[in-house]
Amino acid sequence: MSEAEVSLRLAVHLVMSGRAKSDVTVALDGAQVKIGQTQHFDVPGFLSSLGWLPEQGSVRWQCKYRNPSFTQSIVVHSQSGCGDVTATLASDEPLVVEAKKGTIAKCKASSEYPLLREAFGQLLTLKAVPENAVLAVAVPHGERFVTLAAQWREAPLVKRSGIRILTVSQTGEVAGWAQ
Repeated sequence: MSEAEVSLRLAVHLVMSGRAKSDVTVALDGAQVKIGQTQHFDVPGFLSSLGWLPEQGSVRWQCKYRNPSFTQSIVVHSQSGCGDVTATLASDEPLVVEAKKGTIAKCKASSEYPLLREAFGQLLTLKAVPENAVLAVAVPHGERFVTLAAQWREAPLVKRSGIRILTVSQTGEVAGWAQ
């Protein structure tokens, strides 16, 4: 599951579940989407398959996407250093999430540990984070990530920091909101 898919599925979940009070902003590195003529991830096509259409007249993948069933939009851009997914939650708290890619199926190589550590590192070193922000990392809902997330949620400093570890499934379900 790519980082772009994790971020976009989380954004859709935030709106559809009622967790987001505001538009949800998703920052995607352009290299995740396209390098030269090679398309890696079709943002408009993916969001369209979930009922989210680009703002009228937009021909770029960086734009506002709307679903007529919701007042909030999903805004996709390519600026770095601001969190991969940001929003204002229904509780009026700002949300800042760093997302990572990963495998869903079990495989021989185990990249989950370094990917989760990298997500924590990126989140902890953001240059600007709003006061009282809810902080989270989001990873695919694969067997190894689920096991690692359960272990790390119990680590004393993770608990004390309040950073949530979210696992995002390919069906759009998100686990790990509870502290």
